[in-house]
Amino acid sequence: APQPELGVPLSPRAFFWLVSLLLASLIWFVSVHLSDREDAKLQYGLLVFGAAVSVLLQEAFRFAYFKLLKKADEGLATISEDGRSPISLRQMAYVSGLSFGIISGVFSVINILADSIGPGIVGIHGDSPYYFITS
Repeated sequence: APQPELGVPLSPRAFFWLVSLLLASLIWFVSVHLSDREDAKLQYGLLVFGAAVSVLLQEAFRFAYFKLLKKADEGLATISEDGRSPISLRQMAYVSGLSFGIISGVFSVINILADSIGPGIVGIHGDSPYYFITS
């Protein structure tokens, strides 16, 4: 028998992922502009810091999305005729984790494709000309 669709549209998942990415980008942007731009070691440390903050914020927002789904599921269970939830807790966790991964992958592919059709040098400041192929 085919699996029932989990019923959660992509747009709320994408919204939560985009908000987490926006916050991480803002934190990194502010930290870079408030620091000494000539210090290469500090800038590398800020890059690592930005990546760590991005992962932590994405996980925090994924958890918040899971809690939102759980609350919505409880509401659906209270108004259903039999008092049972139509979605299991495992399915909700799977949906929130998978959706963040899908949106992240889509954005990664779109950035690579945008680099492939635009003018100029692909890569940053004279990096490998094989950037697009390896990506």
